[in-house]
Amino acid sequence: MVKILLIEDELIIAEDVKRMLAKMGYHIIGTAMDYDEALTILEQETPDLILLDINLNGKKDGIDLANTINAKYKIPFVYTTSYSDSATLARAKATNPINYLVKPFKEEQLFTAIELALYKLAETHEKTINEPKNDEALIIKDALFIKDKFKYTKLNINDILWIKSDGNYLEIQTTNKEELIRATLTNFIEKLNSDTFFKTHKSYIVNLDYLTKLETHSVTIVDKQVPISKNYYEELLKKLNIV
Repeated sequence: MVKILLIEDELIIAEDVKRMLAKMGYHIIGTAMDYDEALTILEQETPDLILLDINLNGKKDGIDLANTINAKYKIPFVYTTSYSDSATLARAKATNPINYLVKPFKEEQLFTAIELALYKLAETHEKTINEPKNDEALIIKDALFIKDKFKYTKLNINDILWIKSDGNYLEIQTTNKEELIRATLTNFIEKLNSDTFFKTHKSYIVNLDYLTKLETHSVTIVDKQVPISKNYYEELLKKLNIV
């Protein structure tokens, strides 16, 4: 689930935005009303995205906070503000927000702003799953974001047990659920860019962190037996330093 920190100094607006985010299925890790309160939350939690109001309580505004976020936390943020004058826009632009949302905004505008933010993040990290006309999943840092209608669901890559190819789709089994995305196995393992994932068969990728048994024709991931081809078996032996 995508984690969002909301920084908003007007309580009524904050509650309204929280309601919209909850309806979309996002997880709000906290709400801050000023610079110091926001930093207190950021010391304890790491959101995937920040919704940041420019006008905040206290001496420091949202743009001051954005500069601190860029310097210390490197977390992407979307400005949400009623200010749209050229001077404010110029200051805001210098902080490289991932998007800018002018109040008052509707639910669909908020949905779009967050969705575009996730796309831009994927482009920045060059981790987009490279499938023609495929908008179903993005890989950003250590997480997989799976599109479901109007929102993205976050799936931690380290929680993936195995991945099975089924035509143009991939079945992804995690520690607690199964997901289905449109992608090819070859492109997916390249984009994962992780030594913990290993291709055992033309149709399978497994997470070696969950390997419990290795046999000539199969590997066991937790309690799931997955086939392994002869060439991949020999390669895995070398990888695991087994003589």
